[in-house]
Amino acid sequence: MRRKPRLWIAAAIVVAALGFLLVNGLHQFTEYYLTIPQLQAKRTALGTSAVRVAGVVLGKSVVYDPAKEYLSFTMRGGSRDLKVVYHGPEPDTFGAPDVQAIADGHLLKNGTFLAQSLLMKCPSHYQPATPITAPQANGKQG
Repeated sequence: MRRKPRLWIAAAIVVAALGFLLVNGLHQFTEYYLTIPQLQAKRTALGTSAVRVAGVVLGKSVVYDPAKEYLSFTMRGGSRDLKVVYHGPEPDTFGAPDVQAIADGHLLKNGTFLAQSLLMKCPSHYQPATPITAPQANGKQG
């Protein structure tokens, strides 16, 4: 009869440990998704927490050094700008005009955003295809 309480205690410990690992693991992968004005307003509260921010890349601000894999640019969100620094290869669609970037990283004390990863959104890839005109009643396409 003494085995059942021990079994329940052992099962409770295993379940508690798995719950702790699950919550701790999910906490590491959850990030805030903020606009640039929100990010700048919450700057002190966020500290160095990981965040995700999106904006339009200002083309003339781009500086890339392929030898050092250093990329620096300014993103605009609303009426606010954010300087972004990224160490890694330049994304393929980065030179497109008005490309939207999504950066994962954290703010440095000087207000620069240090990106760990970059994603580029290309609006032309998400536009619907040109609709095909329907044939008219006389058999001709219009």
